[in-house]
Amino acid sequence: CLNHVGATPLIIESSSFVERGRRENSKEGTQQGGGAAAAGVRWKSSKMGVCVQECGDGHQARCRICSAVVAVIFLFVGITMQFWAGSHVDDIPLSKLCEAYSGSGEWMDAGDFKAMTDWYGEEYGFRCTADQVPRADGHCDPTFQGIASFFLSSNRQATYTGRTDLMRYADIGFYCKHAPNQVSPNTSLTCIDNCPSNSPFCNPFPCRIWPSQTTTPESSNWYVAESLFGGGAIRHVNCEEKAHVFEDFLEAVFGQSSYMHSWYGEDVKAASREFYLTCLVDKGNNGYILTIGPIVSTLGGVITILTLFRRFHGPPWPEVGINLLILSLILILFGFWSISIGTVAEISEYAICGDTPPPVTFRGMRYDGRACVDRDTLGQENWNPFVYILSLVYSTYVVGGVLTFLSVVMFLGLVTGFTEHMMGDRFGKYLMSVNDIPNIKLPFPHHQTPAPA
Repeated sequence: CLNHVGATPLIIESSSFVERGRRENSKEGTQQGGGAAAAGVRWKSSKMGVCVQECGDGHQARCRICSAVVAVIFLFVGITMQFWAGSHVDDIPLSKLCEAYSGSGEWMDAGDFKAMTDWYGEEYGFRCTADQVPRADGHCDPTFQGIASFFLSSNRQATYTGRTDLMRYADIGFYCKHAPNQVSPNTSLTCIDNCPSNSPFCNPFPCRIWPSQTTTPESSNWYVAESLFGGGAIRHVNCEEKAHVFEDFLEAVFGQSSYMHSWYGEDVKAASREFYLTCLVDKGNNGYILTIGPIVSTLGGVITILTLFRRFHGPPWPEVGINLLILSLILILFGFWSISIGTVAEISEYAICGDTPPPVTFRGMRYDGRACVDRDTLGQENWNPFVYILSLVYSTYVVGGVLTFLSVVMFLGLVTGFTEHMMGDRFGKYLMSVNDIPNIKLPFPHHQTPAPA
């Protein structure tokens, strides 16, 4: 292309236009536009007064469109994987955790809790609370605080603070119907027998919660890593399913006749709903962090795609796209950190045992006390279903985040090229080229080295 003030070169690939340019050149002379016509270029007037200095815009446009298509594909796949993983990292089915704990995916129901509270009431005497009426023997039925303290005995936060409102982080035995086959065949030995009476902190599981609790119909299960400060495996379980178990527990505890104030169905449902909402709030911050990054990436990508069209080519759209894309890069990296905190710490509690023979690995347990993720309690090669889903969610989010990251980088390349082109169009006439620098007269005298005598 040739510099021509007030004109913009357009590439004409047809040979007829080349011949026409040559004929016009012979009539009008070679001083103005002849070289461009000979090169197959037609000049078109422009109000900008800026000349594009290259004739490869067609190739650049095709390359830019191809880059945009690839970036859109990466972005769509990436944000889909991130949204799925971000919404499932704390929404794993309770049946998967119970299947890992006992070999069966069944939950506790109202009948199980009723059998448990009846046995507690007959075996152990509880002090009556202000809203209870004592039985003939002077004792009362089990209270919510008493049973909650037992199921929170392995949670140090609840144990040392005396809090009984953390049942959403109760032991796995509270939620799962069956006891694993590793418990003692002596049905008279229960979880209470495994905990010393003088120690407030205890993790007796696996064990029978009450003597008539059945063991799993399956012959094998997996060892579940302990959680000392709440959260852990139970934190990743679906809140609605945990609230359903909690509702059955309340019906069994507060449905006893020893209470002066009867709990009706709506009272139990209100307490269960509060349990559910509190569980969601606990997980809300993590879910917000994991989903805000893909949302911002999507907005930045959409605005960048719009800048391909002439209507959105000018300000402020390229600058808005750049700001959103840079912000999305930060949020993607922050999302990696958030999901790692929530899942890697849990997954790292397990070991991949492989074909390691005894005594290094024996029946799903390593010599150092770590549970095997790929071996059940019979020593068979079988993956822990709960840890498998947790690992799948984590890896899906990471892979999706990498694809989103790559798409954002490609979008940044597109929108940065548009911005540079716009800056050259708008401010190019105020800038000087490198060839003009030697012609500048400096305000101070030039120092000359004296010639040798």
